[in-house]
Amino acid sequence: MHSTLDVVRAQMQEAEPVLKQLDVELEAISFDPFIPSSVDAAIDRVATVIDTLLVNFKANPILSPLADQLKSQYLDAIQHQVVAAQGG
Repeated sequence: MHSTLDVVRAQMQEAEPVLKQLDVELEAISFDPFIPSSVDAAIDRVATVIDTLLVNFKANPILSPLADQLKSQYLDAIQHQVVAAQGG
């Protein structure tokens, strides 16, 4: 019988390559903070990448909240870059 820790460890090992791919794809997203359509496209791309790559982890009680947190962090970072670029 597997302990809870064994199950969590197995889930994390399964998620590791997906999280690495997620990091690569999210870091590749670029946009021009002065062009609203570029910002909107970046926001859409962040959501799509996260939702697509982490779809298999939606039922996972550990990784599902991580997906929501990552999405929030990346969207906040985009908004911060827009505000900073516009002198705010």
